[in-house]
Amino acid sequence: MAQRPFQTGAVVNLSDGESTKETVIVTVPRKKRFHTQYLGINGFGHQNQPLFYAVHVMTRSRVGIYPIAPTGISGIEEPEFPARFFGSQVAILYADPQSDLIFSVARKDTTGNVRVFIDVCGLLVDV
Repeated sequence: MAQRPFQTGAVVNLSDGESTKETVIVTVPRKKRFHTQYLGINGFGHQNQPLFYAVHVMTRSRVGIYPIAPTGISGIEEPEFPARFFGSQVAILYADPQSDLIFSVARKDTTGNVRVFIDVCGLLVDV
């Protein structure tokens, strides 16, 4: 079974007033399965405004939603985004051929702008 390393990423921007948004990180190529191994999050927002992050994958025609727990938060000298939320973790997920790997971000307090970067790495494997 042939396999090759694969890495990709995406950005989600929430504008003032928006509570949730999702984006397609990647559409898995035909005749390939994406074996996700690791992911990293860098979110920029506001103190005391927790964000919810999740990755959605389709495996054997079943959608799985996997929340991501950021491991740190720090203040930064940026008026638009005064807080940074970050983390990385092992994430063993499998995405079927021609399915979308989706990243979603949600928040309760919709004041201000939020920008979240996600990077995902793993293997594209022949099926």
